[in-house]
Amino acid sequence: MKPQFHLPLSTYPDASSFAIIDAIGLARQNDAHLVASIPQVRIPQVHPPFPTVIDVETWRGQAERYSRDSGTSLRGHIADAISETGFEVRIHGFEVREPFVYERFSEIAKCYDLSIVEASELSRQLSETLLFGSGRPLVLFPATSVYSRVDTIAVAWDGSATAARALSSARVFIERAIKVQVISITDDKEIDEANRALLISSLKHSGLDVDDVSIQAGGETATGAIQSAALERKADLLVAGGFGHSRLREFILGGVTRELLVKAELLVLLAH
Repeated sequence: MKPQFHLPLSTYPDASSFAIIDAIGLARQNDAHLVASIPQVRIPQVHPPFPTVIDVETWRGQAERYSRDSGTSLRGHIADAISETGFEVRIHGFEVREPFVYERFSEIAKCYDLSIVEASELSRQLSETLLFGSGRPLVLFPATSVYSRVDTIAVAWDGSATAARALSSARVFIERAIKVQVISITDDKEIDEANRALLISSLKHSGLDVDDVSIQAGGETATGAIQSAALERKADLLVAGGFGHSRLREFILGGVTRELLVKAELLVLLAH
C-alpha cells in the first residue's frame, strides 16, 4: 500500500508560499500519493451594531476573491511543477467558513499518513492545529532550503513516549534511509542510558547503520543544539516528538517543538 501524503495549502488570510510545492519531491522519492488541499474561504456576513465608514460587504468580497485567486495560483504552480515529471498530485478543493479553516485542515489530515507544512511564523497556527488535532505526524519544510533526498535521518531521543511515537511515525522514511543518527542531549534532562542503548541495538538489528550521538547543549537552546548536531552530520531529516499541553491554556508548547515550528533548518518530522 502506498503512503498517502497531505499538502494543506492556505489561501487566506495569507497564501502558502510557492516554495512548499517543493514537497512534491518528498512524495516522489517515497513513492507516495500526494493530495493538495486548497480551500475557498467564505467570510460570514457581518452586521455591525453601529454605523461605520467601513464598507463591510466590499471587504468581504475582496477577501473571498483573494482566497479564490490564491487557490488558482497555487493550482497553477503545482501543474507547472509536475508538468514534465509524470507525477500526479490530486487536488482536494473545498469550501470553508472563517474562522474554521485550520480546524477543517486538521479534519482532512486525519485521512492521510502525514501532512507537510512550511516552517514559518505565518504557518505556525496551522502547524500547531495539525500537530495536536489530527493525530497524524507533521513534516516541516524549512523555508530557505530546496528539497533533497532523505538518506540520513537524525532522531532526537530523550526516552519519552512522544519521541517513541515520532520514531514509529517516521517508518516510511527510515525504511528507505541509509543511516540513522540517535541524538541525545545529556545536559538538558536525565537520559535512561540503558534504554537508549537498547533502542540503538534494536535499530541496528533491523539492518540500519546507526550512529550514537551524545551531545551537550552548553549555551544553546535544545532545538539549536539538536539541529546543529544533525546538520553537522549531514542529516536530511530530523525526527522529534512534538510536546504540548491542552487547549485550555491555548498551546503551551515544549521549547523544542515551539522553536522547530518556525525555525526548522532541515526537514523535520514531528509527532504528538
